[in-house]
Amino acid sequence: MGEHIQARNASEAYWTLDPYAVVQPGDPWFANLETIVPREHYGVAHRLKKQLSAGPGRPDFVHVGLMGHAGVGKTTLARNALAELSRDGIAPIYINSLEAFDQSDYVFSDLMLVVAESIIRHLAALDVDIDHERLETVRQWFADEVLFETHRDQIIGSLEVSAEANTSLPFLAAFAAKLTAALKSDNEYRREIRRRTQRDPIDLVRRINLLLDAVHEGLAPRKAKLCVVFDNLEKTKLELVDRALLARSDEFRRLRTNALLFFNPACEYSPLSTPASRAFECINVPVLPVRHPGDPAELVRPEAAKAVEILLSKRLLLDAVFTDVPACIHALAHWSGGHIRDMLMIARRAVENVEPEPVTVVDIEKAGRWLGGRRTSSLRPEDFARAVAIHRTNRILDTDQDRRMLKNSCVLPYDGTEWWDMHPGVRADELFRQALREADQA
Repeated sequence: MGEHIQARNASEAYWTLDPYAVVQPGDPWFANLETIVPREHYGVAHRLKKQLSAGPGRPDFVHVGLMGHAGVGKTTLARNALAELSRDGIAPIYINSLEAFDQSDYVFSDLMLVVAESIIRHLAALDVDIDHERLETVRQWFADEVLFETHRDQIIGSLEVSAEANTSLPFLAAFAAKLTAALKSDNEYRREIRRRTQRDPIDLVRRINLLLDAVHEGLAPRKAKLCVVFDNLEKTKLELVDRALLARSDEFRRLRTNALLFFNPACEYSPLSTPASRAFECINVPVLPVRHPGDPAELVRPEAAKAVEILLSKRLLLDAVFTDVPACIHALAHWSGGHIRDMLMIARRAVENVEPEPVTVVDIEKAGRWLGGRRTSSLRPEDFARAVAIHRTNRILDTDQDRRMLKNSCVLPYDGTEWWDMHPGVRADELFRQALREADQA
C-alpha cells in the first residue's frame, strides 16, 4: 500500500485516485461524509452505532446486515463506526470473505469453522486468557470430532508448533488455520469435514458458542464483547450467500456474538430464497444523494457536491488538478451518480487521458461515458426497455433482469424515501436513449 499523499498536480493524481485503496479512520484520505450529508439520506454509521452500542432493552447480541453495492464505502463506514464503538466495548474481528472461503463452493458449516478459527487467531491480539481446560475442549473438538484420525495426524505433522504443546494457543491457532485452509478447495479433507460438521448444525453452533462464551468471559472485566465482521461478503456469489447464510439464518442467529454481515442489494430486492431483511436487521448503504425523487436528471444537490469536494480534497489539490473546480466537482458527482468508487474511477480516467494538463469538464464527461460503456456492456438487448421503466418509476422488482442490473451496479440505490435510478453512464448510452424514444412513441 502506497503512502497516502496529497497530489500536487494532475501527474501525481493517478495513484491518489486509486478506487480500490483501503481507507480507514485516521488515514489522511479519510473523509467522514456523514458530517456533510443529511442523516435521512446517508445516516449509515449512525444507524450502525445505534444497533451495536449498548442501550435499554438491547439483546445481548445482535446480527446486522450492511447492504450496498461494492464500492459505495461500506467497509470505511463500518470501520469508522466500529472504531468509535470500541470505546463502548465492541471488539471487532474482521473476516475477509473473499479470502476465507472457496468462491465457487462454500456452505454453512464452512462459515462456522471460519468464525471459530478467526476467534482463536485473534485471542492473542485481544489479550484474552482462556484456561487450559477450555482450550483442551476446543482442541478435542477440532482434532477428534471434525477430522479422521489419519487427517488429524497429517495436519499435526505439518505444523511447526510442537505436538507437546498441543493445548497451547499457538498450537490451536495453527491447527485451526490448517483445518480451514482445507475448506478452500475440493479435497478429501473438506469432504470429510463437511460430512462430520453438517450432520448436526445445532450442535455445530453449540460448539462455537462454547468458545465464544469462554472469550466473552475473558473480556467481561473490560465490559467488552466481540463483533464478527464478514467483510466483502457482497462480492461473493449470490447463490452461495443465500445457501450458506440467508437460508440458514435461524442457525446463524444462535451464535452468541455480535455480527456484521455485508450483503449485495440483490439479496434483499431480488432474493433467491430469503430476503436479507427477513433474516437479519439490515441497514442500507446508498450512494451519495446527488438527487432526490422528482429532481431533474442533470441536477446535483449541493450537499452531495460538497461531499465529493471534501473527499477529493483529501487526496489532491483541487485547483492544481481541475481547471474549474466547482464545475468539475459537479460533473464528477453527476456522472458517478453518487457512487464513490465510480467517481474515483471517472476522475482517474480523466487524469490518465490528459495529464500533465489539468482536467476539464469535457474530460470528465468523456470518462463518464467510458464508464457508462462498461456498465452498459453487461446488459442484454431486452434489458433496455426495463431500464427505461426503472428510470421512470424509480422502482425495482424481483426479476432476473433487475437482479442482474443490481449485481452490475447498472441500477443505483438512493435513500431518504428509498428509490432507484439507472446509472447516469447507462442513461447516456445511445441504446438506452433509443429505448427511451421508443417508449415515448408507444
